[in-house]
Amino acid sequence: MINRRNSSTKKINNVIKYLLLIAYTAICILPIYFALMASFKTNTEIFSAPFALPKSFNFSNYINAWREAKIGKYFLNSIILTGSVVVIVGFLGSMASYILARFEFKWKKGMYLLFIMGMMIPLQSTMIPLAFNIGKFGLKDNFIALILVSSAYSISMTVFILTGFMKAIPNALEESAIIDGCNLFQVFTKIIIPISMPAVATASIFNFLNTWNNLLFPLLFISDNDKMPISYGLLAFRGEKVGDFGGLMAAIITTIIPPLLAYVILQEKVEKGLTAGAVKG
Repeated sequence: MINRRNSSTKKINNVIKYLLLIAYTAICILPIYFALMASFKTNTEIFSAPFALPKSFNFSNYINAWREAKIGKYFLNSIILTGSVVVIVGFLGSMASYILARFEFKWKKGMYLLFIMGMMIPLQSTMIPLAFNIGKFGLKDNFIALILVSSAYSISMTVFILTGFMKAIPNALEESAIIDGCNLFQVFTKIIIPISMPAVATASIFNFLNTWNNLLFPLLFISDNDKMPISYGLLAFRGEKVGDFGGLMAAIITTIIPPLLAYVILQEKVEKGLTAGAVKG
């Protein structure tokens, strides 16, 4: 009797969990579905039947958003900014993590703590110092400075993720490579980096999302609209075309496609990177 009650209780709990997961999934998907459908509709269709399928799939909203609202220009700027940050942080972060994870030296713990402390600094607390330094060093409208500052704020999390992963790599792999004649650089590029790709992919996804969605740094560094990223483009679109809700939804869909595709493509490696290295052995 007790076993039957326990099994029935487990079944009920499982059903409740599945229902909650379905409800949560629906809550997450519903806004994306609404934006996608609205991007093919006119304003009249959006307000008369918000969640219905469009009467005809009209791509004029995407064309207007891409050309007239300069979403294409903002999109390209974001691709350059985000791609540069991901490459720079991935390269420098992986080298720093390799040193911190595989070597012993005097100030190792202090350096690692310094990287970790970078994750504890709120982005908003740096606005005044950044604004002061931007004016003092003449960095206004300097796209390269924006890339470097964005990279600096992304490297802490990258080092945190990669260091934990690299610590779990067996020393025997490095020793075997050195016996076969590899130097430290070859060990790093041919052994450590290929094995650490799941962690690199995880850190890259986080850096991609943080940079892609960041509006604060572009507002501080850039005043030229032609150099603004897509996060500003959405803000400007809403201000310039107040009544064009279909075009706004088209711009939103254009904005969310790259991070969504990046996660779908790298999903397997991201999951491995989040779990690998958590348990030793």
